[in-house]
Amino acid sequence: MTAVLKKFGWCFLMVLSGCYETSTVDTVVQGYVPIYGSREQSTIELVSSQPINNPGKIYVYGQFLLVNEVKEGIHIFDNINPATPKPIGFIRILGNIDMAIKDNVLYADHMGDLVALDVSDFKMAKTTGRLPLHTWFLGVPPPVRSSFECVNPEMGLVVSWRKAELKNPECYAF
Repeated sequence: MTAVLKKFGWCFLMVLSGCYETSTVDTVVQGYVPIYGSREQSTIELVSSQPINNPGKIYVYGQFLLVNEVKEGIHIFDNINPATPKPIGFIRILGNIDMAIKDNVLYADHMGDLVALDVSDFKMAKTTGRLPLHTWFLGVPPPVRSSFECVNPEMGLVVSWRKAELKNPECYAF
């Protein structure tokens, strides 16, 4: 019997250890919670000038200076005198992070799409085309290198993100 216990005792202990409940410790981290809306709520429009709070990319196009407001849109300035640029307006493009411009067409990301805007007159900017991007179909992507509450497509498109404490988040943006 002792020989059997010595030979199989460690197996017996392993089986017994599986019977004990282990306490799961909740992990709380800083992350993001999606704010849902619809594509109709996020129309691209020119509005009055806004203060620059979170600048991104900057472009000079002819006499114009374009400054991205990360995930919000694009500030437009008349830059004929670079010492004193004059604000023209703000193109609200929810989820916008990147932009490029050529031949009076401004290309920008918007809610999971690439949009083309005719900007031959910045005061009359209008959407002329839209191409779905295949990397994120749910609206505004989460901030990179962050935990987030997983998106529920049945709730609509993600129009923004709110910083929050998350318990055991299952999603992470690389």
